[in-house]
Amino acid sequence: MKAQAAIDLMSDEQAQHLTLSFVGWANESGRHSKLAAGFARYAQALMRIDNAVLASGGVIDSAFLQKLFTTEEIRSMGILAQYMTETGLLTANNQERLEASLQRLVERQLQEVVGKSWEMDVKGFHRFMQAKEKPLSLRSVKVYLNVAIQLLQHSKVNRAAELSNAALEKYLRKSPGSTASASAFVSYLRATGVVALHLQKKAGQSPTVAHRAKEVRRIQDRLEYVVQRHERLPLIAKLVSLLFGARLEHVLQLRMDQLAVSASGTRVFLKDEWVDAPEEVAALVHEMAAGSSPTRESGERWVFPGRMATDHLSTAAVQYHLNKLNQ
Repeated sequence: MKAQAAIDLMSDEQAQHLTLSFVGWANESGRHSKLAAGFARYAQALMRIDNAVLASGGVIDSAFLQKLFTTEEIRSMGILAQYMTETGLLTANNQERLEASLQRLVERQLQEVVGKSWEMDVKGFHRFMQAKEKPLSLRSVKVYLNVAIQLLQHSKVNRAAELSNAALEKYLRKSPGSTASASAFVSYLRATGVVALHLQKKAGQSPTVAHRAKEVRRIQDRLEYVVQRHERLPLIAKLVSLLFGARLEHVLQLRMDQLAVSASGTRVFLKDEWVDAPEEVAALVHEMAAGSSPTRESGERWVFPGRMATDHLSTAAVQYHLNKLNQ
């Protein structure tokens, strides 16, 4: 038996018990075919748990698993991740795991600049972002730090004070998509008096109203032919984002108690206030309000549930379905 062979290779009793419990759960819940098909992948993750718990002497719990695996790795675990969620072993939702993963990446970035001549410039920039009155998201912090580090490396300077506009422009010609992110570091250098760099402004960076209207029509046309709920939800999420002028990440985090459907109209709680749903999306809000996410209390259910019961739909899943529109 594959499961027994994996257990025989394990050294920790917790990992052995976890493997036995997972296999039993999969068989009892009718997932034996999925278990057999993907057991090599599941065994790899379980062996990794065994090695980590043996090295740390810790307990296998939600905090341990979130530290050991990234969000992307947990997503790729399939029914093993479902088992961990349903049995309460993995309690954090997708957003919490993503935040933990991003925090680790930021810490790694700061660790990797230790010993560099411009180490204090990068760490000063990080402290500057942390001190902002309106906190930046960890994703933004990670991206801004990455661009700052790349700029300093590409320019071959000892300190940020040696940067020049010519060096900045040369870097941006090499990485044209980094202009917006580089502006954060440039603003920091100017605000702290390190060096007065200037970014050349370019027109037409934001999507036009006509472009948004075209994308709305394209999604609406597609929704007329898509029947399966798992295919409709990503498209509806993007449509709501466009019509409400809200970030897709915020739309995907909507709960059922943030939808209000009544005879007088349809409203959605976005941007810290209740807003009336545009006519184009009102019927779709009714459809979303009728959806379900079985393991949550009624008001706490995700409007756009993901593959795992505790997760909302990911931006990657939405983009996947949007890409299919171009095929």
